[in-house]
Amino acid sequence: MLSWIGGLPTTLSRVTNSTTYVPQIDGLRFLAILPVLIYHAGARGERFYQHLSGAEIVVAQYLPHGSLGVSLFFFVSGYIIAYPFLSGRAPSLKHFFLRRLTRLEPPYVVVMLGCFAILSIVPAPMEAPNFYFTQAPLWQSLLASLTYSHSLVFGEHPRLNPPTWSLEREVQFYVLAPLILYVYGKIRVRGLRVGVGVALTVVLLVLGAVISDRLDRTGFVRNTLLAESYGFMLGIVACDYVVWKNSFSMPPKAIFDIGFVIGLIGILFTGAVQFNVPFHFEMANSFLRATCILLLFMAAARGTWSKAFLGLPWIALIGGACYSIYLVHLPVIQAGAQVLSKFVVFRSLAEAWVVSWAVLVPVTLMVGMLFYALVERPCMDPRWPEKAWHRVVQIFAGPWFNRSAPET
Repeated sequence: MLSWIGGLPTTLSRVTNSTTYVPQIDGLRFLAILPVLIYHAGARGERFYQHLSGAEIVVAQYLPHGSLGVSLFFFVSGYIIAYPFLSGRAPSLKHFFLRRLTRLEPPYVVVMLGCFAILSIVPAPMEAPNFYFTQAPLWQSLLASLTYSHSLVFGEHPRLNPPTWSLEREVQFYVLAPLILYVYGKIRVRGLRVGVGVALTVVLLVLGAVISDRLDRTGFVRNTLLAESYGFMLGIVACDYVVWKNSFSMPPKAIFDIGFVIGLIGILFTGAVQFNVPFHFEMANSFLRATCILLLFMAAARGTWSKAFLGLPWIALIGGACYSIYLVHLPVIQAGAQVLSKFVVFRSLAEAWVVSWAVLVPVTLMVGMLFYALVERPCMDPRWPEKAWHRVVQIFAGPWFNRSAPET
């Protein structure tokens, strides 16, 4: 049994045809998904604890928000999408978009249809504000989500699965990425290009902060890529620098481990103080988060124990399955919290948090890993549509051909 468990990271490892797979990038994804789970599990425990004291209300607002993980996800997406373009192996547009479609759409569609089916049957979820912000019928919300336009159409997070708002921004980036990278690549001098990319990242960071601070939360522009674009651009610039300097092959240094610790503490800080603050503080917070992301990234490339930690098989496996975990985590946490509230009466905020983390996070990881193994991982094979079609033909056409074959 123990040997079987120990072999899971190898058995369920990411399916890739690339020889440039770097487990530390999935390690960064692990760092991104963990605070998302901790925040949403803790928030559900807090909602089902009805008697917060004044001191607990003050403490509760400093639970690091899951958006810090989303910022790290956007950075990794920018890095991953940019790598083939900047390393001289740019795919054709057909291959680029077809790969996004066959790789990402099936798990997303399965989850959204599942959420729609369940919420059409069971009573409405309790203590779930995002579900009630949009008053449109569930079928309209489903159609908007399936076309990645819910936030643009309704001005609110998707009703069926609120965290998928970030996937809507991802799709906007995928649509524009080939053009962005084509224009970016027109600057032939690598050093100059990186410098221009850094300047553009700063401009986009400031623009995003202005949009978030000055525009209405439900407005069209507020729900476009413009409000979140600096993370993707930062990932593109980091990728360009790594390809230029071959950073992951350079000797590790302990100084980058110090950067890892500072980056981890700093990014958690940015998630704890980002709301209801003056604009200048919000701006500084965004710059700090970007800096911390870079510190974590450089530790993944050149740290000693931090690079080893982020490359551990189980860390890389969970990070590699983060898309599945992200898709299913809120429905699982919400349902689990409602069940938990029927059996446990929380007597303090600390108890609500600890019990919710101890129960809901492991359950969510198990469900997410199961979904990854059954649904997402098969879709990592670029030839899965061809294989599936061949299988369908064998099942349905085979008997017909056998019946129609002439007797000899």
